[in-house]
Amino acid sequence: MEQNKVTVVLPTYEEFDSLPSLIEALQLLRIDNLPSLQLIIVDDNSNDGTEKLISDMNHDWIQLIVRKQDRGLSSAVIAGLEKANSTICVVMDADGSHPANSIPAMVQAIENGADFAVGSRYVTGGTTEDGWGFLRWLNSKIATIMARPFTKVLDPMSGFLAFKKSTFENAESLNPVGYKIGLELIVKCKCNKVVEVPIHFSTRQLGESKLTLGVQLEYLQHVIRLLRFTHPKFVSFFTFATVGLSGAFVYLLSLKLTATLFTDAWKGIALAVFIAMTWNFLWDRKYAFWYARGNNIFLQYFGFVLVCSVGALTNFFITKSLSESNAILYSGFIGVVVGSVIGITFNFIVTRLFVFKN
Repeated sequence: MEQNKVTVVLPTYEEFDSLPSLIEALQLLRIDNLPSLQLIIVDDNSNDGTEKLISDMNHDWIQLIVRKQDRGLSSAVIAGLEKANSTICVVMDADGSHPANSIPAMVQAIENGADFAVGSRYVTGGTTEDGWGFLRWLNSKIATIMARPFTKVLDPMSGFLAFKKSTFENAESLNPVGYKIGLELIVKCKCNKVVEVPIHFSTRQLGESKLTLGVQLEYLQHVIRLLRFTHPKFVSFFTFATVGLSGAFVYLLSLKLTATLFTDAWKGIALAVFIAMTWNFLWDRKYAFWYARGNNIFLQYFGFVLVCSVGALTNFFITKSLSESNAILYSGFIGVVVGSVIGITFNFIVTRLFVFKN
């Protein structure tokens, strides 16, 4: 094997018990396969004895970075990669779930021309230790399905990764959240040739699992961010339409309430239209046009109301005219449907071009 210098990046938080055995396994790799291997440990201020452990070992091939401000696995990995001074980088978990003896095969895959190598549980030859339980298995499968728009890799949730440092340096606007840094790198580094190296995934033996409900919600947020990166116009329009649908229900609910407040029907209709329009603006600004949230909210609101006034006025006049001979909610339903059909595409295009500009 060609001896490219390899750096292993190891994000840790309260992994004191797991570190000695993993470092011993990496030491054996240095002796048998990769004499130039370096290790960068990025610890999120665990205060569990990790600093003393590394200091007492006194290995010149190990660098410890203790972060006292930032937190999070993905950002820790990025911090370590930025410090790496090697041709090839390897990222792995510190809990013993990733076998260090698979690193040479992953490095070989990169040397053979792969853009990215993944230590995979699900490719032929890969295995998972018994004891996962149905819910954890189901969580992994759902997360894998959610990653399908970005990659065909069978194990996109894997945190055992290898790639060239230059691949990382060419990444576009890394912005990970949660613990699935691999998916972020595959997408943002535009990795076309991804090789899966079979591994045996072991269940954590020491310490506590970091897989919580909060982590799963972060993954959902991460998927949304990646969709915004890969399909920004589609996501923006889909979100805009979804918010518009919710605004229709808000309008009908508001109309039911405001109709009882005024003797003149038009006043209740106008107030309901205003409430629904404001609802749509707030959620569109937050989710459909996320990239423009830094601009002046008052100017955006004025422009949004101005642009959406075509559909809103159509809704208003249809509801008002029909309410003279029909129930107010039935009239409001007809009005909001017609107004939405007229306004949704026009409103989206014009607000995207002039109100929520990049």
